[in-house]
This record gives sequence, structure tokens and C-alpha cells, in this order.
Amino acid sequence: MAGLVLASLFAGQSAPMARHLEKLDRGVVAVRTGAHEAFISWRLLGTDPSGLAFNVYRGATKLNAAPLTGATNFTDKAATAEAYSVRPVLNNAEQPAPASTPAWAQPYLRIPLQQPAGGTTVDGGTYTYTANDASAADLDGDGQYELVLKWDPSNSRDNGSAGVTGPVLLDAYRLDGTRLWRIDLGKNIRAGAHYTQFLVYYFDGDGRAELACKTADGTVDGAGKTLGDASKDYRSLLTPTDAPAVPNTRDARYGRILAGPEYFTVFDGRTGAALASAPYVPGRDPIDGWGG
Repeated sequence: MAGLVLASLFAGQSAPMARHLEKLDRGVVAVRTGAHEAFISWRLLGTDPSGLAFNVYRGATKLNAAPLTGATNFTDKAATAEAYSVRPVLNNAEQPAPASTPAWAQPYLRIPLQQPAGGTTVDGGTYTYTANDASAADLDGDGQYELVLKWDPSNSRDNGSAGVTGPVLLDAYRLDGTRLWRIDLGKNIRAGAHYTQFLVYYFDGDGRAELACKTADGTVDGAGKTLGDASKDYRSLLTPTDAPAVPNTRDARYGRILAGPEYFTVFDGRTGAALASAPYVPGRDPIDGWGG
């Protein structure tokens, strides 16, 4: 009877949906680990067939005696200045290799960033920018990861702290430091760890990742287009804006954004252009509740 019940439960279920997989390349990385030694590693992809093996080359010299299985790394004990490549082997036939990769001199990759200029807030405070949260994804479909980086102003605030902040910026970089775009979330998105969490994912399954986060009137996308009404200012300040004024800077509402619409926006990973926006849920009201 138990078997019949279990079978009936699964009989009406549809087949599981196919997983959205990144269309990545091998991601070969070589790191110098000594004067004449280098460690090489690469990806095993979710779409790779069973039985796939690999050959490792330094320049035109194959380093392994037999195709490698069981691991996706290799140590070259006679490293030179030549670059490395990894070639898949399937059914004893070697496949073409992507471009070769030079070895890193240190065990990390240094990526040059374009630090934004600081600024001055409406109450005369100054701020600078530091690199904050980051996420990796293939933004342009070339099989290589790019980075999305949040720049946080030095006057960013926690939810429990009053005060005016500078705007939050989001950059996209290639691993060589080329900046693809910059998004300015604007004055109506307060800076702070609990205000801007962003998602970078292949939401539409096209092999290129998108960015999604909370936005507001005055956000400027990576293509230079302003979302909503750029003239709106919903900050709670000493003088009336599009929000009520507060009596002094000690007021718990000072600098907070307690009025105006908020949106959930998806941006194109290649250009930073806004693709679509919807009302942000949950809303901020009540202020002392889930959304406040």
C-alpha cells in the first residue's frame, strides 16, 4: 500500500526543469609556486561528457605523459616564462585549446579599479569611496568572469543611525581592469550595508548575467539614463524636500529616506542599461516593521 501511495504522489509531477548553467570556458590559471615551478588548474564543466581527460602544455611542449583524469590541476616542475594551455581529450582525440595563459608571479590577481571621486553632502560633510561588496559572473557571454563591485561612501549608515550619506555606485569590470559601466543609485537610495544588496545572475537564461537591486527616482543606469523623476529628493533634511523636514540633526529621521517610491530594477550585464523595473517589495511601511 505504501508503494502505491508513493507512486501516486509522483505520478502527477512533471519532469524537473533543466538547470541554467553558465557557459564558461576552462578558466585556466597558472601560478608560479617557485623559481622553476608552477601550479596549473582549470574547470571541469557541468556539460563535460563522461570520460573526458586533459593534456597540459607549456608553450608547444606537452607536460603529461598520459591524459589526465581524476583531477583538474597539474604541477610543472620545470617552469619557464612560457604560457600554459589545457586541451581536452575525448575518446583519445585531443580537442582544440583556447588561448594560452601566462603564469601569475604571485598567488592572486591584481585588478586595477577606477575609484570614484568623493563629494560633499548637503550638510557640508565630506566623503570618499572604498571598494565594498562584489560578485562574479559572465556579463557579456564570452565565457570569462567579470566583476560587479559596489562602491560605498565613507559616510554610509546602518539602519539604526541617522545622517546623510553619499550615493552608492555599482561598477562592472573585466579581470584586466577595463570598466564596462557604472550605475549611480542616486540620492534617494541611502548608503549602508542593509540598504543595497545586489544580485548578479543569469535570470533569463541567455548565457549573460544581469544585475538586480533596489533603485529609486534619480538612479542613473550604466547607459546614462535616469530612472523615474530626477528632480525628486525624498531625504528627511532640515529644510523641506519632497519629504517633510525634521527639526534638527539629532532627530532619528534625519538623513533617512522615508517617502517616495522604491523599485526593483534589472540591468543588462553588458551595458548596465535598465531593462525593467517593478515596485520594490516589501515596502518600507511601517518604519518599525519588516520593510523599515
